[in-house]
Amino acid sequence: MTGAAGTIGGGIVEQLLRHSRRIVMVDIDGGRLNEAAERFPRDKVTAIDCDIGDESSGARIREFIASLGWRPAEILINNAGISPRRNGQVAGALEVSLEEWNHTIHVNLTAMLLLARAFIPDMKASGWGRIVNFSSRAGRTNVGTSGPAYVTSKAGVLGLTRSLACDFASYGITCNAIAPGLVDSAMTRALPPERFKMLLDGTLVGRPGTATELGATAAFLASEEAGFITGACVDVNGGRSML
Repeated sequence: MTGAAGTIGGGIVEQLLRHSRRIVMVDIDGGRLNEAAERFPRDKVTAIDCDIGDESSGARIREFIASLGWRPAEILINNAGISPRRNGQVAGALEVSLEEWNHTIHVNLTAMLLLARAFIPDMKASGWGRIVNFSSRAGRTNVGTSGPAYVTSKAGVLGLTRSLACDFASYGITCNAIAPGLVDSAMTRALPPERFKMLLDGTLVGRPGTATELGATAAFLASEEAGFITGACVDVNGGRSML
């Protein structure tokens, strides 16, 4: 699972453990990652710091799993994501640099393809697999000021999810997306107060979502019981939008 050092990453790990999974936590920030991993049982959860934008990262993670003596991964959860900001403000279409644009698309979208290509062969060999990609409400509908790089990358996640679902369903592999709305996390706490209030005011349940709720959704989509769901996007946004 990528983006494992963050708030939502921790919630996903907690819920996967309830399903008796063994988990490899992946994040580019080794310090935060090791601190996050210490909360969990060492025989069930391990961690590797890795830049998922590097094309060799998938092979490195696979080799790491093999070195543990664990069976090849059958579940891939792509949770990592970034959003370019300047002084706390989203870079708009006229301000975002090409470097920021390319980096955001690469981390939020291209890295998902690279990791899928690394792990799908093992899933095909076992005849079973689950891929869960984190998109965003920003990839589904108008969210105002999320910025073109982030919005485009998250919309692209939905297209990639459908493509993978179509290509590999016959091998027992499902691929689904989750589109969170306002969730209590480090990223949303960094939003300008007026932006946070605007998002909260439109949330019918009257509060942000939690990492536990996102984790429970991911764990279900990664379960045996979700085998008849593929190519779908699950909106977890407290009623902020209904599609």
